[in-house]
Amino acid sequence: KAKTGESGRLYGSITSADIAEQLSARIGEPVDKRKVLLDEPIKEVGTSKVDVKLHADVKISVTVIVEGESS
Repeated sequence: KAKTGESGRLYGSITSADIAEQLSARIGEPVDKRKVLLDEPIKEVGTSKVDVKLHADVKISVTVIVEGESS
């Protein structure tokens, strides 16, 4: 959840560090933010596919769901 304005745009953005933190909490293992392959921060409510590099030859795709929270 992130704070949004009336148009659904986020006041800030969702970064690779935010995604790594949430992944770490859900799987119970630390996830390095540098392993989250996010081209640019997410700035809108909605669903995005993001790749996470687990190992040199192993990459997974996770779905990031950003929900708005009015301020």
